[in-house]
Amino acid sequence: MPDRIALRNRISELEISKMFTEKILDSSNDVIAYFEPLYNDDVIEDFVIKYVNNRIVDIASLDTNEMIGKRWLEYDAQNLENGAFEKVKDCFSTGESFNYAVKYVFGDQLVWFSSRVVKLEVGVVMFLKDISKEKDYEKQLLIQNKLLLEAEHVASTGSFRWDLNNGTLNLSENVFRLLGYEPFEMNATLEGILKFVHKNDINWVKGVIEESRKTKERIDITFKIITKKQELKYVNTIGEYYPSEDNWYVVGVFKDVTQQIEHESLLQSKNAELKKSNADLEAFNRIASHDLQEPLRKIQMFISRLHDEEHGTLGPRSQNYLNKVISSTERMRNLISNLLSYSRIEEVKDKPSKIDLNEIFTNVLEDLSGRIDETDASIISDKLPEVNGVLFQMEQLFSNLIGNALKYIEANRTPVIKVKCSSVVVNSFNQIPKLKSGTYHRLDFIDNGIGFENEYGDKIFEIFQRLHGKTEYSGTGLGLAICKKIVEAHNGTISAKGKIDEGAVFTVYLPSLS
Repeated sequence: MPDRIALRNRISELEISKMFTEKILDSSNDVIAYFEPLYNDDVIEDFVIKYVNNRIVDIASLDTNEMIGKRWLEYDAQNLENGAFEKVKDCFSTGESFNYAVKYVFGDQLVWFSSRVVKLEVGVVMFLKDISKEKDYEKQLLIQNKLLLEAEHVASTGSFRWDLNNGTLNLSENVFRLLGYEPFEMNATLEGILKFVHKNDINWVKGVIEESRKTKERIDITFKIITKKQELKYVNTIGEYYPSEDNWYVVGVFKDVTQQIEHESLLQSKNAELKKSNADLEAFNRIASHDLQEPLRKIQMFISRLHDEEHGTLGPRSQNYLNKVISSTERMRNLISNLLSYSRIEEVKDKPSKIDLNEIFTNVLEDLSGRIDETDASIISDKLPEVNGVLFQMEQLFSNLIGNALKYIEANRTPVIKVKCSSVVVNSFNQIPKLKSGTYHRLDFIDNGIGFENEYGDKIFEIFQRLHGKTEYSGTGLGLAICKKIVEAHNGTISAKGKIDEGAVFTVYLPSLS
């Protein structure tokens, strides 16, 4: 009787111990499994699954009751494909423990494990740690590094890290490419990099590096290098000093700025040419304003005297010649005057001020009163706004546009000119070419003149462009070019539409004060 009680107690202790062991194993964050080999003619052909803790349920949603007692390869053939079977077999055969990473697919779920296998008595214990998140992070890091390398390549930039304690220099792949090498083809050292610096810059570069090592101040220099392929390049180097315990590091970038330097050099050359061109233009202005006009005034004076003194005594042919000379000198005077106006629009020293366009309109009508009375023209206008501008330029704009409407009219037609005004908001939904977002005044100068084909709507604003011969209508071909330059100088725009024999509409946009 006592023996039976002792046996019962021993069985109870074993059950409690087994239950306690399983509880401990199930509380582990790792999958723990135990396998025993299955032989065929003394060769291990599979393993029998003797135990798997419940952690596999959380990770892969597998049923441990279905697994235990099954052949391992029969239950999951992945163990043969991913190399796990060979690792477990080698562990049992040699008694050596193995660590390895292994991949499984459970349904649509990819799981990576860090695995350790250890021989235990007549079987093998396997410990599997889920490292899927680490693998995913590692994959993302590889992608980011690849993108960074690609970005460096596109931007002609490379990065470096210099350990001041032991002198090691770590370079990104593109630094090697900038020097004409394949990635990591050469041994990266400071002395090796300095060998590429142009002889004219080497002493200066070394001096900057030495000084920065003493002061730990930021490096930002641009110098010339000669690559492995004997190409001359300009490189900008920026480096920042960072302390780390008892050591210092320099982290920075190399950037190929050859094209930038060449563009800057070209720009400087163009600027020099532009200054020369401006100087030539100023010289032209001086000639046009004095040297050309002075002899022209004398010619006009003597022709006028000749006309007064010989009037009635010259024959028809001579009188016709004299009239042509008078007409040509007058055209030349107008041309010189308009050229000066065109060239000086952007050089005006008058500061823009608030201008009432109604006063401008009234003054222009008064200046053109002779032509208005001569043609019996009808000119009406909406109430016009105030704008910010240069007074005499606004007067010239109105004078040219209204003057053109009076000039380009059929001989038997009475001019009718209207000036319409409205407000326009320019934004992403209502875009107008050459205008920034904002509020603008729209001025439409509408006439019933000879008009023009719309295909010439842009051409008529070009300098010296005329749609009619000088014998048909007087003019220098500069009036509308001046209008365009004035409007654009006031941050606005001008356009035109026409129809033959029906008239034209010139539309001006000027920024609103509000």
